[in-house]
Amino acid sequence: MNVAFLCLGGNIGNRIENLNLTKKAISRILGKLTAQSQVYETAAWGSDSANKYLNQVIKIQTKLSAQKLLTSALAIEKSLGRKRGVTKNNDRTIDIDVLFFNSEIIKDKNIQIPHPRLHMRNFVLKPLNDIAAGFIHPELKKSIAVLLKNSKDKLSVKKYDGIKSLKYICIEGNIGSGKTTLAKVLAKKLSAHFLPEEFEDNPLLPLFYENKKLFAFPLEYSFLVSRFKQLNQTLKTEKKLVVSDYSLYKCLWFAKNNLAKKDFTLFKKQFKLIAEQLPKPDLMVYLNTTTKNLKQNIKKRGRKYEQSISEDYLNNISAQYDKGFAKINDIKTLRITVNTYHQKLEEASVQAINNFIKENFG
Repeated sequence: MNVAFLCLGGNIGNRIENLNLTKKAISRILGKLTAQSQVYETAAWGSDSANKYLNQVIKIQTKLSAQKLLTSALAIEKSLGRKRGVTKNNDRTIDIDVLFFNSEIIKDKNIQIPHPRLHMRNFVLKPLNDIAAGFIHPELKKSIAVLLKNSKDKLSVKKYDGIKSLKYICIEGNIGSGKTTLAKVLAKKLSAHFLPEEFEDNPLLPLFYENKKLFAFPLEYSFLVSRFKQLNQTLKTEKKLVVSDYSLYKCLWFAKNNLAKKDFTLFKKQFKLIAEQLPKPDLMVYLNTTTKNLKQNIKKRGRKYEQSISEDYLNNISAQYDKGFAKINDIKTLRITVNTYHQKLEEASVQAINNFIKENFG
């Protein structure tokens, strides 16, 4: 079994997702991943591109020869959208460099191992030092730690903290799903600003449950305006990550269920105009549960005007949520299914969200 060190990097597209997809492909095609460095962010090396790179070094065990390893790595690059241009250091979705192959020195027309420039690049040396500080460069006869210490590369290489790139997360779900509780716990965990929906003061809400046909349109439009106002003000002024217990899309999904077809057509036009004025969430979490659980939670929290909500109404709203989330393709979404409510539910849900953030944002 051979041991190889590979450097992965890319500066366009969803960079962290591209790294993760590359590692999955490597594990499937090249060999077993046995170690990986932290992810680092750096400006483009040897290029004036404004797109910063994410880089990571991994260690694998492989049955492949060095030449087959390189050929297969190039095939993975291509499958993930890498386009090799005329410019040597052009932007790319992913780049896979073979740094070391055992302690062999291989030099021919198609392959050079060790990588001939790795000792001059901090974006390679820093992550390599995470997992192989004592590895001896077979040509230079120095350890990676010494090469990093002696490096003259001045390009800034910083550990990547994906959470800092997040600006807005929203927790969504049907009436009584527990989204406010989860959003509050998540905000505390992430040291974020918690943004609860302001709906209790809406005088149209109790009237709507008494006469849906008469009050549906004014209620939905008032929610659209108030939610936009609250989100717009907060997202413009808040410097910390924002975690809300609702999204503007909620307006569309409830309106689809509550309004007559003609009224919904008008509402949808207004929604699109208003939605364009807001930044989209970085992540939407859908807290999904059974109608039985929803009814129990609604009864438990004791809001008088909610007690008459029927199971059919909740089923219809859940259906709109399912359809709505299925149509979202430009925002990261996470569906959390809740079978039973228990003491450690929020803790488990926060852990699931944290894992998703790590995988998709770094």
